[in-house]
Amino acid sequence: MKDTPDAGFEVQDTMDSTFSGDSRLKDRERLQALERTGIMDAAPPSSHMRAARLAGRLLKVPVSLVSFVDDTRQYFSAQTGLDSPLSETRTTPLSHSLCQHVVTAEDALVVEDARENPLVCSNGAVTDMNVIAYLGVPIRSPDGYVLGSFCAIDKKPRKWTEDDVSHMRDFAAMIESDLRLRETLEERDIVLQEMNHRIKNLFTIINSILRMERRSHDTAEALAESVGNRLKALADAQQMIVPVIHARQSEGATTTLDALTRKLLSPHGSAHDTRIVIRGDHVPVGPKAAVYLALALHELATNAAKYGGLSQDGGNLSITWSRSDDNTVVMIWEETGLTWEREKPTRSGFGSRLLSIAVEGQLAGQIETEVSVERFVRTLRMPASRLQY
Repeated sequence: MKDTPDAGFEVQDTMDSTFSGDSRLKDRERLQALERTGIMDAAPPSSHMRAARLAGRLLKVPVSLVSFVDDTRQYFSAQTGLDSPLSETRTTPLSHSLCQHVVTAEDALVVEDARENPLVCSNGAVTDMNVIAYLGVPIRSPDGYVLGSFCAIDKKPRKWTEDDVSHMRDFAAMIESDLRLRETLEERDIVLQEMNHRIKNLFTIINSILRMERRSHDTAEALAESVGNRLKALADAQQMIVPVIHARQSEGATTTLDALTRKLLSPHGSAHDTRIVIRGDHVPVGPKAAVYLALALHELATNAAKYGGLSQDGGNLSITWSRSDDNTVVMIWEETGLTWEREKPTRSGFGSRLLSIAVEGQLAGQIETEVSVERFVRTLRMPASRLQY
């Protein structure tokens, strides 16, 4: 908690010298966590409104806000006591935001008289919105990023108590529980959509396996044994794509990127298949990240088997990855030897949306696609830290 000059009790300063307030506001992973909530500009959630009303009554303040802060503005998912038109627009630029300081300090901000506080006295909220006394506590995302502030505001000087701070932290915890519930429901929806998508593709994958195996065996017995082994590998790979709720029950790294990739590609080629190359640095993968990586790699492998490098004679697949100097894992998925030009995927199809949700949304990564005659490349860039959660 940041120690303000007029606070009536000791508070801890969590602002470190290597990470400025401005960089915290603009931190890409924090902004992606905020975007994943879908809360900015959304209709006021009833649970947020109830929390704001209860805080106003308990602390006896004219204004209480549930405020989410990006790098340019703040948005109130709930409010009590704001005058029109702000009560309708529910947003202000950062020039009129004290809540931004809760984000940059990553802890509570206690202000008894903003007009005399050097941190906020020049903020437009003080002069234009009559914010005199302010108490704000952090609202954190399920993965720990400070997204905004639950705050109480008085229009006259006020000496806030430790009980006031404790009450506000309890209310903020209610908002955080709502955010966790929203994320869990979204994750389950993603998995259910993927399961439906996977079932539709399953027969295509089996047909591809049969087509590949038919050319490699002279007897029915050999064909049956090899196809049986591949179907077993396919079942094992499918089992890796489990609901996220099970991932939440595990802690620490549960696999590696090499093991995960080989397991998911095993239905499409044996360990001695020279058409498939899998190679990269040792990268631990945590339980939740493994779910989303499995979704992404399974989608890429399915597409390769349907109409890419694994669907025809002469096709090849190379999957390589390495850690860059900034501790980013760069994975290159390259299909070559294609006999037709593959169109660049659009972001509107479910497969492309699934990749975006898994890699860009949940793993804070980036996807680049390169398409040319005889070559199809996906480059995935993901922070190593995100792969360990």
